[in-house]
Amino acid sequence: MASTIPTNPSPQTLNILLQKIGDPDPDFRFMALNDILTVFNIARTDFLTHDYNTSARTVDAIVKALDDTNGEVQGQAIKCIGPMVQKITDQLYIPMMEKLATLKLKNSQDTSIPSLAMRAMVAALPRPVPGVSNNQVLEAYSAISKALIPRLIGRSGSTPGLLATENESSDYVDVLIEVVKSFGPMLQIYEIEVIHNSIVTLMENEKGNSVLKKRAVVAISMLAHYLADDHLAQFIKRAIHVLNHPSLTGVTRRLYITVLGSMARSVPQRLGKHLPELAPILLRALSEEELEAQLEEISEGGEASLEFSEVREAALVALEAFLASCPNQMRPYTDESIEACLRYLRFDPNYALDDDEDMKDEEEDDGFDDDDEIEADGGFDDDDDASWKTRRCAAKALHTLISTRSSGDLLDSGVLYTKVAPALVKRFDEREENVRLEVLSAMALLVRKTGEGIIPEFSLESPSEFVHQQPPSRKRRRQSSAGGASALANMIAPASLAGTGLASPTLEKVPATGPRADLAALTPSIIKSLAKLLKGKLIPTKQASINLLDDIITVQKGGLGQYFDQIFGPIIEAIKPSSVASTSASLTSAGGSASATATTLRIAALRLTSDIVKNHSSAVLQPHLPNLVTGLVSVAHDRFYKISSEAIQTAEEVVKAITPPRSRLTAQKFKGELQKLYDVIIDRIRDNDADAEVRQKAIHALGTLLARTTGNEGSGLLSEDKRKAALGFLLERLRNETTRIAAVRAIDTVAAYSLGSVQLEPEWIRQVAHELAAQLRKANRALRGSSIVALKHLILSPSTKGTLDPDSAQAIVNALIPVITSNDAQLLAPGLLILAHLTQEMPQVVITPQLVTVICGLVKTTVPGTVLDSLLILVTNAGQAGQGKSLMQGLLRDVGVAGDPSVVGKVIGTLLVASGDSAGVQLDNFVSEVKNNTQDQARASLALAVIGEAGLRLGASFPVPPELFLNQFSNEYDKVSLAAAVALGRAGAGNVSVYLPVILQAMGKKGNTQYLLLQSIKEILQQAALSSTDISRYSGTIWDHILALTDAEDNKAVCAECAGRMVIIDPKTYMPKLEALLKDKSPVLRATAVQALRYTLPDDNEAFDAVLRSSLFDMLKTVLEDPELEIRRHALSTLNSAAHNKPELIMGRFNQLIPYVMKETVINPDLIREVTLGPYKHKIDDGLEVRKVAYETLYALMETAFSRISIIDLYDRIIAGLSDEHDIRALCNLIVSKLVYLDSAETIRRLDPIAAAFRATLSTKLKNTAVKQEIEKQAEANRAVLRVTLLLGDKLKSELATAGGAATGGHEVWTSYWDWVNKDFNEQLKAVREEIKSLSWNTISASS
Repeated sequence: MASTIPTNPSPQTLNILLQKIGDPDPDFRFMALNDILTVFNIARTDFLTHDYNTSARTVDAIVKALDDTNGEVQGQAIKCIGPMVQKITDQLYIPMMEKLATLKLKNSQDTSIPSLAMRAMVAALPRPVPGVSNNQVLEAYSAISKALIPRLIGRSGSTPGLLATENESSDYVDVLIEVVKSFGPMLQIYEIEVIHNSIVTLMENEKGNSVLKKRAVVAISMLAHYLADDHLAQFIKRAIHVLNHPSLTGVTRRLYITVLGSMARSVPQRLGKHLPELAPILLRALSEEELEAQLEEISEGGEASLEFSEVREAALVALEAFLASCPNQMRPYTDESIEACLRYLRFDPNYALDDDEDMKDEEEDDGFDDDDEIEADGGFDDDDDASWKTRRCAAKALHTLISTRSSGDLLDSGVLYTKVAPALVKRFDEREENVRLEVLSAMALLVRKTGEGIIPEFSLESPSEFVHQQPPSRKRRRQSSAGGASALANMIAPASLAGTGLASPTLEKVPATGPRADLAALTPSIIKSLAKLLKGKLIPTKQASINLLDDIITVQKGGLGQYFDQIFGPIIEAIKPSSVASTSASLTSAGGSASATATTLRIAALRLTSDIVKNHSSAVLQPHLPNLVTGLVSVAHDRFYKISSEAIQTAEEVVKAITPPRSRLTAQKFKGELQKLYDVIIDRIRDNDADAEVRQKAIHALGTLLARTTGNEGSGLLSEDKRKAALGFLLERLRNETTRIAAVRAIDTVAAYSLGSVQLEPEWIRQVAHELAAQLRKANRALRGSSIVALKHLILSPSTKGTLDPDSAQAIVNALIPVITSNDAQLLAPGLLILAHLTQEMPQVVITPQLVTVICGLVKTTVPGTVLDSLLILVTNAGQAGQGKSLMQGLLRDVGVAGDPSVVGKVIGTLLVASGDSAGVQLDNFVSEVKNNTQDQARASLALAVIGEAGLRLGASFPVPPELFLNQFSNEYDKVSLAAAVALGRAGAGNVSVYLPVILQAMGKKGNTQYLLLQSIKEILQQAALSSTDISRYSGTIWDHILALTDAEDNKAVCAECAGRMVIIDPKTYMPKLEALLKDKSPVLRATAVQALRYTLPDDNEAFDAVLRSSLFDMLKTVLEDPELEIRRHALSTLNSAAHNKPELIMGRFNQLIPYVMKETVINPDLIREVTLGPYKHKIDDGLEVRKVAYETLYALMETAFSRISIIDLYDRIIAGLSDEHDIRALCNLIVSKLVYLDSAETIRRLDPIAAAFRATLSTKLKNTAVKQEIEKQAEANRAVLRVTLLLGDKLKSELATAGGAATGGHEVWTSYWDWVNKDFNEQLKAVREEIKSLSWNTISASS
C-alpha cells in the first residue's frame, strides 16, 4: 500500500489514515498503523492539542487495533501508543487509561497486550520536574491516580485489582514499576503505602511464580525511595518478624533477604539506620551452625538441598549490597562478614564433606590433573548442584569488601592478607569456571590495591617512547642562570633521560612489614597455583591467571625471577597461535567470560612477557631468551595487528635486555637472537601492507636497537652494512607522512644514546637534520616538539661531532628563527640549546643580524625559567666566541627598558662577562648609569640588574663595592629599591666574604630597609645552596637576624623562605632548631617555622633528606595539632607539599595524618560569626580558608597517596563539600572527576547523593539585585556541575548497565536528575560537550 505523507501533516491526514485501520486485509491495517506512527513522529507537538474529536477517534482506533487478530498489527498498535500520547490533548489521558485498564481481548490469546499498552502510555506521559509546575503533568498524574492505580490494586469493597487476580504474569507489576519510575515524586503517601502493601502481598503469595516475585522485589526496592520513614520502619520491622519466625520457609526467607539487599542499593542511607537489627539476621543465615546442620543432613544420606543453596546465595548477594552501599554501618560486622564469605567460598557439599580444603594435601601435584577431563568436556554437567552459585556470590562479596575496605583500612591492618588472601589462593583450583574467575578477579584486585601506594615511574607502559620528553620533576626549579659550559652539560646530560631501560632492573627490597611484605610472603603459593592453571585448556582461566601475574609484577617491580622455570614455558606457549586454536571452542562450553578469546589471551600473554622483561634483570632472563625470541618471531607477522604490534613492543624490551648496558659482558652470547629480532623488525617496517600501528612500533624498536648497539661492547652486535641499511630505513620513513612522527622519535632515541665509538655517516646526519628542521614549520604540534628534541640530541650527540657543514648549519638556524619568533615555550628551550652548540662550532653562521633581532624580541617578552637558562647558555657561548658585540648592541638599542629588568639584566650581565673586552661596553658604563639616572627608575633598575649579574659571575674579581646597591635603598620599596636588593644579593653570592658582612651589619641597624636586606639574604642563600658556597661563618648571625625580623607582616614570608634555605644548606645544625620553633610559645615563630618547612620540601638534596627522614612525620603531626587556625592552614599546605615532593618519607605512617585533614573539612559552627553591616547581617566563616586548603590537600593527595585514604571516608567528605561554599564545591567537582577513573565502583554507589547536590547547585536562583560577579560565579558553578555530570554519565554508562541501574531500583535519584538535566539544560550541555570535544582534540593532537 503506497501512501504519501506530507512533511507537515494535519489532523485531516490522520483522519484519512484512521479509515484504513478497519480494512479487512491485515497488511493494509499494518501499513496504516505504520503511516500513523510516521505522522506522530514528524508532526508538530501541538497538532492535535486543540482537536479533541480527532484525538478521541485516534485513541479509539488504536485501542481497537490492540485486539486485532494479527499479531504484527497488535505490535504496531503498541508502538503507536507512546508517540500518540505525546500529541493528543491531555483531556484524554484519563479516558484512554480507562480504556486500556478495562480492555478485554476477544481476538487474541496474548494476554500481555493490555499491560504492554499501559506501560507504553505511562512511559510516554509528561513527567514531573522538581520545582516546575505543568498542567499536562498534573493531568497525567490524574490519569495515573484516578484511573490506573485503582484498577491495578482494586477499589475497597469492590472487585479486586489487576494485581490481585490469579494471573501469574508479572506484566502488571512492570506497569506499576513504570508508574513509580515516572511519577514516584508525585505519588501521595497513602497511594505509596497501598501500592507497597499490594506488592508485598503479591510477593508473599505462595501461588506466584518466580518471575512475578522477582519483579515484585524490584518494585519494592523502587518504592522504598518514596516510603515515609515510619512506613519504611514498619516494613523493616515486618521483615525482621518474618525472618525470625520459627516456621519460616526457605522461599519466604530468600525473598525477604533479596528485598533487603535490593533496598540497600536503592536507599542505602535510610536502610543503614536499621543495619544493627538486620545485619545479625543476615549473618545468621550464613552462620556455621546452619551450614553444619546442612552438611550433617547430607552426610546422613540426604541430598544437597537446592533451597539451602538459593537462600545462601540470596544472603551473600544481600551481604555484598550491605558492604557496598552501607560500608560504615557494616564496620562492626567486618569479621563476621569475612568469616561468612570464606565459609561459603569453600562450600562444595558434593566434594568437600570432610574438613573442607583445609585438610587437603597441598603437596599433591596431580590433584588438578583430574580436572583436565572436566575442562575437555567443557565443565560439570550436574543440574542439581547449585552450590557453585553460592561460592561465586561469596567470591563477589569478598571482591566488594576488598574494593571498599582496603585502602587505609583492612589492607593496612593486615586483615585482607592474613584471612582473605590465603583462602582465595586455595580456591584457585575451583572446579567451576565461573567461580574460579571470580576468585582470580578478587585476588587481582587485592594485588592492585596493594600497589596503589607505589609512586609510578614515568611512562611505565612504554618508557622509551618518550625519550624525547623529560619526565615532569617534582622538585622546585631553581633559576640558577649560571650559564657556561657546566650548565650546558647539565642540561644535555644523559641522566636527564632516565627511566628508559638503560640500567638493568634490580630486585626492589621488600618492606619488612605492610601489604607489600604480605604479598611477597604469599607469592610462592600464588605462583604454584597459577602454574597449574596456566597448563590447563580453558582460555578465560589462563587469561585471568596471566593478568594476575602481570599485576604482581607491576606491584613488586618484578620479583618473580625465581619462579621463571614454572611460568615461562606456559606463557610462551600462550603466545603461540597453535596453543589456543584447538581450544577456542571451550570458551562457550565452559560459560566463561565473553571477553576472553584466543586473541585476547595472546595479547595478555605478550603484555605479561613485556612486563617480565622490563622488570627483571637480564641475568635471570638469559636462560629463557632463546625460547622467548623464537615465540616472538613466530607471532610478529600475525595477521591481527594488535597481536603483531604487541609482539614488536615486547621485542623492543627484549632488545634492551640482551644489549649493553643491561647485558654487559654477555651480549655476544645472544647475537643470534638479536639478529632474528633485527630481521623481524626490518620486515615489519618494510611491509607496506602492515597496519600503521605495527610499523610505528617497529620503527621505534629499530631506533632502540640501533642506539643500544653503539658503545665499545655493543658495536660488534650489529654489522656495519645492517646498521647503514637500518639508518636508511629510518630516513626513508622520516620522509613518509604516515610514519614520520614514529621515525622522528626513533632518530631521537638513536641520537640520544649513541656513543662516540660509532660515528654516524655525515651525509645521513645532514639529510636527517634538514628533514627535522623542515618539520618545525608543520602544523602538528606533537611533530614539532618531537622534531626539535630529536634535532637537539642529533646536534649534541658525540657520534655526530664535526659532521655538519655550514650550509646545513645555516638551514637549521633559518628553521629555528621562526620558532623563536613564535615564542613557543615547548620548542624554545631545545631550540636555543641547538643554537648555543652551533655557536661554539660556527659562530659567524649562527650569530646573524636576523637572529639578534629575534633574540631581542624574545627578551622583551615573559621568559620562563627553563627558556631563560637556555638563552643564557646561548649568550655565554656567543660572547666567548667573540660575537657578543652585535648582540650587546641589539639588546641595549632594541630592548633596554622595554623588557623585564630582571630578565634583561641577567642576559646583558651574562653577555658582558662572557664577552670580556669585546662587548663594546664596560661594567663602569652601567655603574655610571646607576649614579646618573636616579630619576629614571627603569634605567636604574636595569643597570642594577646587569651589575648584580656581573657580580655573581665575576666573583672575587668584581670591583663594585656593596655601598653602590645600599645607597639605592629607600623607604618606598619602589622598583629601584627592589632591583638593588636583588642585585646586592646576587653580587654578594659571588663574593660572600666582602658583601655578606656589610649586609649583616646593615641588618643590625634599625630602619625600614630590613625587608630589602632580607631579599638580598634570600638571593645569597639561594645561590649558596646551588653552588655549595661556604657561609658557615655567618650562618648563626643570619639565623638570629631572620627570627628577629619575623614580627613585621611584610617580612614573614621572606623570613620563612630564608629560614628554610638555611635548613637545606646545613640540615644537621638547623633542623633541630626548626623543630624547636614548631613548639615555640610564639604563634608568629611557629607560623614562620611551618612555612620554612614547606619551603624546604621541594628541594632535591640527599643529605637534607637523610636528616629530614627521621623528623618529618613528627613535625607534621605537631603542626597539624596546633591550636592556631592559621598555623593549621599552613600545616595542611606543608603536608600537601610533602606528599607531592617527598612521599617516600611519610607514606609509611600517612594513615595517621589523614584524619587531621579530614577533620579540617568539617564545618565548625563555632567559627561562624554574624556581622552587622548597616541594615544587613552577614555570616562570616572564619574556618572557610582552612577548609578550602584541606580540600585542596585532599585533591593533591589523590595523585600520590590515594591508596592510603579510606575511599569511604573520602567520599563522605566530598559529598559534604558539594554542598559547601563555591570554591570548595569547585574543588569537590574536580575530585569527583578524578574518582570516576580511580574508583568507578564507589562513584557509582555514591551517584544519588552526588545527583542531589548537583541538582541543588543547578536549581539555585539568584536575586534580581545580583551583581555581575555573582551571576558569573553561578554560571561557572553550573558549567562545572554539567561537565562532571557529562563525565559521570558517559564514563559510567556501561558500569551502570552492569550494576543494574534504575531497572533494579538503584540510582533512582541519579536517573531522575540525568533526565532533568538533559531536558532543562540541553543547550548548556551541548556547549559543554563541544568544549570537552575541542579540549580532547587539542590533547590528542598534542600527544599524537
